[in-house]
Amino acid sequence: MPCDERGSLFMKIIFVFLFIIIFTILSFAQPSLPGSGTANSPYEMWTKEHWEEIADSANVPGLIHSCLRGHFRLMQNIDTITYRGYIGIRGYFYGNGKKITVYLMCEPFPGNQSNSLLGGITHLDSLIVDGYVNYICGGISGITSSMGGNISYCINNAVVSSLYGSSGIAYNNRGVISHCINNGSVSGADRIGGIAGDNGNYGQIISCINAGKTTASNSTGDNIFSGVGGIVGTVANGLSNISNCINLGNVEGQGNVGGVLGLARGMSMGGDAKITNSINAGFVKGENGVGGILGCMFNQLVIISNCINTGVIEGDEDVGAIVGKEP
Repeated sequence: MPCDERGSLFMKIIFVFLFIIIFTILSFAQPSLPGSGTANSPYEMWTKEHWEEIADSANVPGLIHSCLRGHFRLMQNIDTITYRGYIGIRGYFYGNGKKITVYLMCEPFPGNQSNSLLGGITHLDSLIVDGYVNYICGGISGITSSMGGNISYCINNAVVSSLYGSSGIAYNNRGVISHCINNGSVSGADRIGGIAGDNGNYGQIISCINAGKTTASNSTGDNIFSGVGGIVGTVANGLSNISNCINLGNVEGQGNVGGVLGLARGMSMGGDAKITNSINAGFVKGENGVGGILGCMFNQLVIISNCINTGVIEGDEDVGAIVGKEP
């Protein structure tokens, strides 16, 4: 067979192979829910089976971090969702003031180090979550894991635990979280927060309340990545804003423990973090770097204004009613 014919045959085989792969992915990723997934006609979630279909469609075999995209609306309360694995949804999720009761035991997923009821999402509002969420490898939260969008008017009542970082609303926040409430207990090794475990650069948390207990088992004072706070565990690299927030829950760890924010650390990016108009009324306990508003500043300036602590603060070293350890 001439070389040009062999080359043409080879290209045809490659084309057919790629077509089969794309067709398979699209077949898995299109749910049969009511609605078309657009802003005017969101996918409608009425039953437990609808949720399970979304979860299965989002997890395309062999495709890491596969996810569904579009608009989704919860139409009524859904009880007792049990799922093991990564649930990936990108786009807009409208909770519609309804409640999901979950029992999630999330197992390690290749290449994934954060998990939750919903994967990273662009917009989420008015969702209530009850139940229990556990993850044995990576960061986790009650509602969403890593996001750069907006979360508003959500309530987490679920118990959340992890071997690493965890939070009640969004573990890794890069967007805006506003008017959210966490009532569930949150525990893990480090970067533990009632609202967010890690509030990254430009992340904003506004008018949120934590009433759940937050506990870190490995928030040692010499760990510059580890913090536990009633609202946020760790703020990284400045330009982060926490405002008009209230912590009512107990906060416990070893080091870098704060009623509002556990640890503020600056590594490579400039800018000041801010905590304004916020209150801690919870009991805060640690060994070192323990503060009613902020536990520890490490290579990072934090501007604190109009903040009040009324909670009892208990620690051995670098303990303060407002700030524990300063640079």
